[in-house]
Amino acid sequence: MSSASGVFDESWYKVKDCRLRLLPGIELVRQHFKGEQWYVVCDKLGHQYFRIRPEAYAFICHLENANSVEEAWNAALNLDPENSPSQGEVVQLLSQLYRSGLLRGDHLADIEALAEARKKEKTTRTRQQWSSFLFLKIPLFNPDPFLKKTISLCGWWFSSVGFMVWLIVLAFGIQALALNWGEFRDVSEGLLGLSNLPLLYLAMIITKTLHEFGHAYACRRYGREVPEMGVMLLVFNPLPYMDASASYAYTHKYRRVLVGAAGMYVELFVAGLSILYWAHAGEGTMSRLAYNMAITASVSTLLFNLNPLLRFDGYHILTDLTETPNLQMRSQRLMKFAVNRFGFGLRGQSVPANSLGEVVGFTSFFFASWIYRMFLLVSILFFVSKQWLIAGVIIAVVFAVMWLVVPIVKGARYVLWGTELMNNRSRAVLVAGGSILALAAFLTWVPLPHYFRTDGIVQSNPFVNVYAGAAGQIESIAVESGSLVKAGDVLVTFKNRELEQEARLIELEYQRVLLLIQSDRSVDGAQLSGLIANRDAILARRQDVQRRMEALRARAPVDGRWIAPALHEYADGMVARGSPLGFVRGEREFRFSAVVQQKDVDRLFTELEETAEVKLFGQEGTTMQLRDVVPIPAEQSVLPSASLGVLGGGSLGVDTDERTGSTSSEPFFEIRSTLIVPDGRIANHGQRGIARLRLPDLPLGRQWYLRVRQAFQREYQL
Repeated sequence: MSSASGVFDESWYKVKDCRLRLLPGIELVRQHFKGEQWYVVCDKLGHQYFRIRPEAYAFICHLENANSVEEAWNAALNLDPENSPSQGEVVQLLSQLYRSGLLRGDHLADIEALAEARKKEKTTRTRQQWSSFLFLKIPLFNPDPFLKKTISLCGWWFSSVGFMVWLIVLAFGIQALALNWGEFRDVSEGLLGLSNLPLLYLAMIITKTLHEFGHAYACRRYGREVPEMGVMLLVFNPLPYMDASASYAYTHKYRRVLVGAAGMYVELFVAGLSILYWAHAGEGTMSRLAYNMAITASVSTLLFNLNPLLRFDGYHILTDLTETPNLQMRSQRLMKFAVNRFGFGLRGQSVPANSLGEVVGFTSFFFASWIYRMFLLVSILFFVSKQWLIAGVIIAVVFAVMWLVVPIVKGARYVLWGTELMNNRSRAVLVAGGSILALAAFLTWVPLPHYFRTDGIVQSNPFVNVYAGAAGQIESIAVESGSLVKAGDVLVTFKNRELEQEARLIELEYQRVLLLIQSDRSVDGAQLSGLIANRDAILARRQDVQRRMEALRARAPVDGRWIAPALHEYADGMVARGSPLGFVRGEREFRFSAVVQQKDVDRLFTELEETAEVKLFGQEGTTMQLRDVVPIPAEQSVLPSASLGVLGGGSLGVDTDERTGSTSSEPFFEIRSTLIVPDGRIANHGQRGIARLRLPDLPLGRQWYLRVRQAFQREYQL
């Protein structure tokens, strides 16, 4: 047990003369964690379970035979003075047992001294219930009698035979998913459609009910009771739950792990069966329900139940596998110890960790879980407020009070009036106040690098499209697609029999007119002027035909690489004049064109630096440089590439009535720059990337404000 309270305690006089005992029916189960011995106090009637150290267990044993608490403490102190609990730890243990209703006294006055602790426990439970009202549990009935009667039918699922059946079904389900992956992915596009939402919710209720029965049957199989089943309002959505906390009392940790994983075990089995049914059944309501069950029984259980940062199945599995009980509470205690020891200078406290590895693990878990919970909270608030704005505002206010105001008030009370800081009050106030002022000053006045991120696309420089200069059929392809070419090289040769016939006729007509001119000159020259005019007209026609004949040879307009991905489509048909044949792109110079929505444009035409950074998709590990960054001060509506629109995977809305997907639904601004490709790296025309543009330095608080405002503009158009 912790010795944080020291050997003596100021509250000792309240309990030292009490004669207390454990209530009959309390079971103490021995467990081992990382080679250390612990005991679990099991209240089978009230279904409460908590762990105590061997020192506390020894004191409880002395308490059974002693006439007072002080006599039991002295007996434990005389027997093992080094490991016996301190007075403060005894008071804490008795308070915990009393709050759980596990203590009895010979006289009512014996436990009146602990009434204050019980009152605090009530207040704590009420506060916890309000702080978790988005995850409110409503108990309905006791499922244990039903589980007892049916355990013989379902318990075998957790045997070796059941595990083999589970593996077979899961393997066939994965095979069916792989064979039908294209169709499975296409159907997912309508998963959140209005017509599918009832089936999705029904599938969630079915799978989560089976999930909870998995926990319950696994717990019952090894002899522990499941006393409660009810409904949990998860963000106002009713879902079933069962209380399988009796698994805490298992001596073997792998039984506790099995109970924790049983829900996911059942859901993955259901997912395998659902995929097999969906893959082999025809269209219909049952097929769509099976598809939704496959999604909810696989994706949701792996993303949420398996996540150890939330106090769901993954958290309990992690604590059992690592043999680290009360992981969340111990990580919080370590943070409190660090603040007290290194911030407030409070000495004499023992480190609530047994090794350097636990210190690192607790610290990592504390910050990771805190960050993830804040992310989850913000996501829930956005989700709820988009559906019901007033409800979202109310939830935001409640959470602001519970997660911001209440911790600040508690921290201030601890610093100003906490008994632990009695001898370090001045330092604690100075450190706490100075830290707050320093943080506020840092967020408000200290400028830090400020960046703006936006989507863009790589464009070769030069990049020139090649079109058919005249109508005709492909006669030969002089240069294969993908080859390097020089400006003027013939790429494709066409033939046009009508044009060739026209050229021959014009040539014959030209020769005839020349003969007539020569004949007229030898006679009297009366028709000479008319023949000369006719000759000039034929010459003009011949030059036009020659130009059109030359246009039958498509040439490279610039140096670069010839790319003609769709040229084969013209192999057996007539190519109309102006048809696109391909393009020639340069490979030595590139530019990067980024798009900016109108709500962000005020941040660009200030003091945007001429250099920036960009990361291209597919090469995220390499940061490339941009130079000559220039915003174009004119709004546009045609995107540099359709891939920058939402239909192509980008972020800009597009006009769905326009087929190409290149016309934005609202005007945007463009930023152009030169891309510097480092040696050993490549860039391809049309490759998407994210540019990080450098803006004037701003304090971090100002940057956060801008990002929050952007989020509200994006989500609520405020």
